[in-house]
Amino acid sequence: MEKGEGKQSDVQYDKCHRTRCSPSELAKTYAILSNEKKTLVHEMGFGALAENVSNYNFSNLIMMELVDSFHIPDSTIRTNIGRFKVDATKVGHALGLNAMGGLYRQKMLKKEVPLEQYEAADKYRKKSLADLRDMVTQIQLDTEEGITYFKRAFILYVQKAVLCPNNSKPLSPKTLPTILDVTNPRAMNWGRHVYSFLLNEITEMKKKNLKSVDGCVFALLIIYFQETHFGVDSEEADAQPPWLVYWKDSILKRRIKYEFEDPDGL
Repeated sequence: MEKGEGKQSDVQYDKCHRTRCSPSELAKTYAILSNEKKTLVHEMGFGALAENVSNYNFSNLIMMELVDSFHIPDSTIRTNIGRFKVDATKVGHALGLNAMGGLYRQKMLKKEVPLEQYEAADKYRKKSLADLRDMVTQIQLDTEEGITYFKRAFILYVQKAVLCPNNSKPLSPKTLPTILDVTNPRAMNWGRHVYSFLLNEITEMKKKNLKSVDGCVFALLIIYFQETHFGVDSEEADAQPPWLVYWKDSILKRRIKYEFEDPDGL
């Protein structure tokens, strides 16, 4: 890791240093969904992520190393072997998410959205990850209403588990606007949504000197591994997005072991 700018190369990480991002949570839940529900997940634009996300329990150490190596002004991961740009497009490529088009509204204000949509979304405000997991696995798809319920629950679940995880038990208020209209979730700019959330949370962490971080640190891991392994402009088949398709459990384990053993890595 680069020295300077208040960063020490011999930082000691304790058990308080942790990320809320849990790819294995999503992997385990997706594995037990019915084929009908899995089809819906793909239609919503989360299929590549849910189907390929690693079931590996990542070390907090490497996740926090990446966060501490993140330079906010130019949005780069700075390491001894180079600097790697992070942006909305790369987050989309890493996770198999759409990174084009419009964004969801940032706040869910009652006076600015249809009352029916507001009330439907507001019901989820205090839901925990466990609540959402239960809803995703138990909701029946035998009616249009059930399908809509599943879409809302899954969109919030995938954010709480991986894309926009937060420290508190209830959902981040920033995720609620994403379920106001669930007619075509695939069309929304999820790459920008996830990137903006992560950038804001890393900024808050460093500003307040917190010991944990919210947001999708998993995206940083995939971007860093992808570009150090394949290079920035590789045209190899394995280097094409979604990048997490290549980074399966066995490959991730080998690469993480290499990072810990290599003194010139992070």
